[in-house]
Amino acid sequence: MLLSRRAFLASSLAAMSIPTWASALPIEAQGELFFSAFSKGKTDHYVGAFGSNGRLLWSMPLPDRAHAPVVHPTHSVVGAVARRPGFYIDFFNPLTGEAIKRIEPLAEHHFYGHAVFSQDGERLITQENHYPTGAGKIVIRSWPQGEVLNEYSSGGIGPHESVLMDQDVIVIANGGLRTHPDNDREIMNLETMRPNVTFLSLKDGRVINQAEPEPLLHKLSIRHLDVNRQGVVALGFQYQGELWENVPLVALVSANSDTLDYLDMPEQIRARFQQYCGSVCFDASGETLAISTPRGGFVAYWDVPSKTFLGVDNCRDVCGVIATNRKHEFVLTSGTGKQLISSPRTRQISQINQLADLHWDNHLRRINLNA
Repeated sequence: MLLSRRAFLASSLAAMSIPTWASALPIEAQGELFFSAFSKGKTDHYVGAFGSNGRLLWSMPLPDRAHAPVVHPTHSVVGAVARRPGFYIDFFNPLTGEAIKRIEPLAEHHFYGHAVFSQDGERLITQENHYPTGAGKIVIRSWPQGEVLNEYSSGGIGPHESVLMDQDVIVIANGGLRTHPDNDREIMNLETMRPNVTFLSLKDGRVINQAEPEPLLHKLSIRHLDVNRQGVVALGFQYQGELWENVPLVALVSANSDTLDYLDMPEQIRARFQQYCGSVCFDASGETLAISTPRGGFVAYWDVPSKTFLGVDNCRDVCGVIATNRKHEFVLTSGTGKQLISSPRTRQISQINQLADLHWDNHLRRINLNA
């Protein structure tokens, strides 16, 4: 069982003494650890870690379904962010599974399933919905204390995922959907939604730049994103209109642009997405882009410099995607318990493992223990 709240708070005092990744390398990991939430059945929810061989190294129960892990950049700490509308982030020592701390959203707020640490690991950054007003918030807390340091407007409604551009700038996918936790799947502003991607200063909350779809595509909810080492941001959309409408689903953008650069793909592939992008991920070089669609049952790939479509890997209910430390290579996880490794440029894909009684959740994270 999870530790009690009192035990969480007491154990958080030990967070500063948690070893670094490099000093606590488990032999089974072979240099890499992968983290994901998962479920067994409809009521039992967990967060866990597996090594390069796909074997589950540890798991810890969660009070509700989680969406994405958040990994500390230097010390052995991993958090599980509750699925929207989320009301907890539980943190663990991923080498032992020991519970460290629980973070809860601000009053009358909920999480969106994602969070990120600052590059130095001293701040935890969350996306939150102030549901009485629908205002999107970026909340910055000290780590490990959890004290709120700053609270900024996200620059829109529905800030789902954010990634760091550098130590001072964060880029935010404002999905545009106003919801309330009493009926979270009801969109309250479907006809007036205005999704955008916002580049925000972490120093003072200033909006550095914004880009959004044109008015005819205002239902193109921006949900997930990634940034490569060249500063290019990739966006994956979840269209809130009809399945039969022909709309773009993937785009690139930069901090200096106010327009979205939509990526082409074959129409038969675009239709198979069923208007839904899951994970968005660049490879280690930043030259290959991967975007999953659990509804379509595949991962699609693009060459970033030329913006050309490369092909797909088919896998039922696949959503988790993360780059390995090798160029043009990704690890994939699915709701059927599969763990796969893919090299899309050479059209090679193989199954690492399958935990048949386990359903991997939406997002996958990795730490390179040899870094």
